[in-house]
Amino acid sequence: MANAAQLLKRFAFYPVLACFLGALMFAGCEKQSSAPESQPAAITNSAPLPPPKVAGPGPNEKVCFECRGQGTVPCLVPGCTNGEVDCPGPCLKLSKGAWIHMTVAGHDPKELWQKFPNLNGQGGYQAWNQDHVGEVIVYKNGVAVNIGKCKVCGGTGKVTCNVCKGTGRQTCPVCNGTKFVPLAWTPTNNPWFNSQPDLIRLKDGRVLLGRVAVAIGEERTIITRDKQILHVKAPDILPRPDTNSPAAKTSSLK
Repeated sequence: MANAAQLLKRFAFYPVLACFLGALMFAGCEKQSSAPESQPAAITNSAPLPPPKVAGPGPNEKVCFECRGQGTVPCLVPGCTNGEVDCPGPCLKLSKGAWIHMTVAGHDPKELWQKFPNLNGQGGYQAWNQDHVGEVIVYKNGVAVNIGKCKVCGGTGKVTCNVCKGTGRQTCPVCNGTKFVPLAWTPTNNPWFNSQPDLIRLKDGRVLLGRVAVAIGEERTIITRDKQILHVKAPDILPRPDTNSPAAKTSSLK
């Protein structure tokens, strides 16, 4: 009888154990099924790498002599200072008209003045000093009057340079910003220099940028861009067609 009772207990225990193990397996399955089926793909797209920097000139090239390898030069627009040029409007500008010193009560004798003669037949004049640069002077009934600040420049007498956009620097015209030029190019023999309309070459090898201001017989007076004055003979000036052959280009610019 004791053995029979023990057998009954064992048979009763196995179903309980089976149910317990089944419950654990079910719970494990549910936990696994709640996990995401797949992980998001790793981001592999990245910004394109910048092109490698050019460390130096290539074969048959050298550092540009005009910009010294910077790619930019001070703005070449005449009159451009710190990225500004004279206002194109009708206002008073120190670069236009005749400015003189005058003795005027209450004013410093060092001040500059510009006279506007009366045109009404009664003689006399009106005058404004440099403090009125940027203001507009017009004639009304034969007499000059100040109508206020220029609408173009706002009374400053200056506007932003269109070439350098106010930076005071522009792309180098010789190397076009590449910083390097062919070995054969020189400061006075390269395509940009040879294209200048006021280029003058002399028989003695001198090269000028300027103009012939006076011609009397064979005498020629040349005024250069930097306001130097030279006196030469007409035969000393090489004919234009013989002066502007482009410099030999031994390699293409980058």
